[in-house]
Amino acid sequence: MPRPSLGAYQRFVCLCTSCILTMIIGGGGLIFPNLSHGEEPASLYERLGGYATISNIIDGFLQRMFTDPQVGRYFVGMGTDTREHLRQKNKLFMCKNTGGPCKIINRKMKLTHEGLSITYSDWNVAVTHLTQTLQTLKIKEQEQRELLHLIGSLQVKIVEEPES
Repeated sequence: MPRPSLGAYQRFVCLCTSCILTMIIGGGGLIFPNLSHGEEPASLYERLGGYATISNIIDGFLQRMFTDPQVGRYFVGMGTDTREHLRQKNKLFMCKNTGGPCKIINRKMKLTHEGLSITYSDWNVAVTHLTQTLQTLKIKEQEQRELLHLIGSLQVKIVEEPES
């Protein structure tokens, strides 16, 4: 039995619908690039560029922190090995908390920072250094926002100064 003929408008609508469905479902995720063929969206870890990028972020961030006139005092007396250990623990922490495959070897955040008397001013310096590091490494805006939001959630576990 022959198929009925479609008008030009109906053919156009069918073609458009077909193209849209192909792009969304079978076109490799052209409209939603992180969602193709039933996959989950890429983790922040993946979108940052994996462990290599996280390693660069932590190295750049800590170098700024070590040499900062205000917060550098927290690192005085640390030998090279202790600084390297701190770098590694921070890399694993960021890797794990952005969705990567790493295991955290740190103590609890509050315990680690307890007694250091970290102030809101110190916190703001650290956030500035992290932001500058992300910008220097040309991390995309969306990933910067997500990472800074994640780090921001740690403030209550790190800052000991009572709110005024």
